[in-house]
Amino acid sequence: MEALSTSQSGKIAEYFLACAVMSVSTGRLSPFLPASDDHGIDLIVMDKATAASVAVQVKSWRTSKGTERPTVQFDVRKATFLSSPRVALVAMVLSPDNLAMELGWVIPMHQVPELAVEQASKFALSPSRSPASADRYAPFRHTDIVGLVEAIGYLI
Repeated sequence: MEALSTSQSGKIAEYFLACAVMSVSTGRLSPFLPASDDHGIDLIVMDKATAASVAVQVKSWRTSKGTERPTVQFDVRKATFLSSPRVALVAMVLSPDNLAMELGWVIPMHQVPELAVEQASKFALSPSRSPASADRYAPFRHTDIVGLVEAIGYLI
């Protein structure tokens, strides 16, 4: 059997996050999928009580059995980058065995350039997978989906 393509893995992560947003917020936060994601926006999350929203770019890393990489890398393409406090990067490490988040980060997009390594066509972010890490991504790290969804809610 073949491995999932990056497009398939990305779509799984987007739907996983959308379902988690609805579930954890008990329906208060409502995720919407844009008709086109050519601006790098995968979800728009709206607070039904206030009608405020935040645009979200979802990046995912699916672990493989036997891989114990100390860091993971998430790339944000400059062509779709939008520096705004109303846009967030949500990066998640997903379990290979089930739909579970092992670790995640919620980073306001306007902070990405100061946290990332800038390359010609992208911003490369390489956070540590260690929950004990004090790297520059630590303030944005969440070890469970509840904390990650709450962080999205705070941005709204």
